Amino acid sequence: MNNSDKPLFFGKIYTMKTYDLYERAMEPIKHWWMYLIIGVLALTLGIFMLANPTITYEVMTLLLGLALLIFGVIEMIVGIFNKNLFVSRAAVIIGAVLNMVLGVLLAANPGIAALTLPLILGMWMLYQSFMIINYASDLRRYKVNGYGITLFCGIILLILAVLILLRPIAVGMMTVLIYIALSFIIYGLSEIVSALRLRTIHHAFD
Repeated sequence: MNNSDKPLFFGKIYTMKTYDLYERAMEPIKHWWMYLIIGVLALTLGIFMLANPTITYEVMTLLLGLALLIFGVIEMIVGIFNKNLFVSRAAVIIGAVLNMVLGVLLAANPGIAALTLPLILGMWMLYQSFMIINYASDLRRYKVNGYGITLFCGIILLILAVLILLRPIAVGMMTVLIYIALSFIIYGLSEIVSALRLRTIHHAFD
């Protein structure tokens, strides 16, 4: 590929290192819209929870369970059919299984103990924050613009996860609800930004 033939990315010519990124992750780039679905769903759920602070505990648990189940199914599809990912394929599949297991657990037990729910979601948020931070590191390594937004979302999600895990009940269920809602909003924004980055790369090399 000659310099004159290299596509532009935010006004800059792609380096061969960035082109290698596309070669290594062609399939997940093509399926950027799957990440967009996860992001929009997570963002919508987070906003809904913030806008309805009086939502019953059972309804909240059921909604969270269904959302995690959908996340898991989508991530499993991406993990199984895409061999070359930015992050470890095994990590993606493990995350998908985790989402599906937690999703079924919460959806089938909407009356789960008040102490258990924050711990479960706190661990989930912790895992997702590490995945997002790792993904941001890959974007930075391949010099893809905008990795800072993804990194910021990962760090904020990590902080929220730690806050929930340290004092799940002492802060009160209303505060836990706010933390969880904010976490889903941050997670959703991160997935949307990531999806749009992949879409931009895909269209540039298409």
